Amino acid sequence: MADQNGVILFLVISVIALWGIVMVLAAVYLAAFLKRRGQLKAVVLDGEGEVRDAYELGRQRELLIGKSTPANLVNIDFSDSAYAGSIEEEQASFTRYGTCWYICAKGAKGMVGLRQKGGETVYKLRRNIPYRIQKGDIVYISYEKIIIR
Repeated sequence: MADQNGVILFLVISVIALWGIVMVLAAVYLAAFLKRRGQLKAVVLDGEGEVRDAYELGRQRELLIGKSTPANLVNIDFSDSAYAGSIEEEQASFTRYGTCWYICAKGAKGMVGLRQKGGETVYKLRRNIPYRIQKGDIVYISYEKIIIR
């Protein structure tokens, strides 16, 4: 009888330990998955389609897009763009709400467009309305392209 109790106790402890290991591995996998899923990059292309700059959309809450001035610095600067005349100081912003990123047009006169992954149509964004962005989307600031990767 004592041997049976010892075997049962051993089996119970083994199952609990195995369950604990499974839970730890699942938590590690889930954390890595969420980290990969949340990592977006905004890649700015030049006129020839080459990468000009890349910005991690990581821990920041907001990245301003426009033209930097001494009084107003932006994160993604198009001051030296061939289309700078049609881009305002604060043309748009990438904003994070929770784990999702959004593009929001801020300028009154400049164009901000969004072409969703796999789509053909470029939608002109309405001012102060956030639009969700995902990998594969293309954001147009005037005629400049930002690809979301």
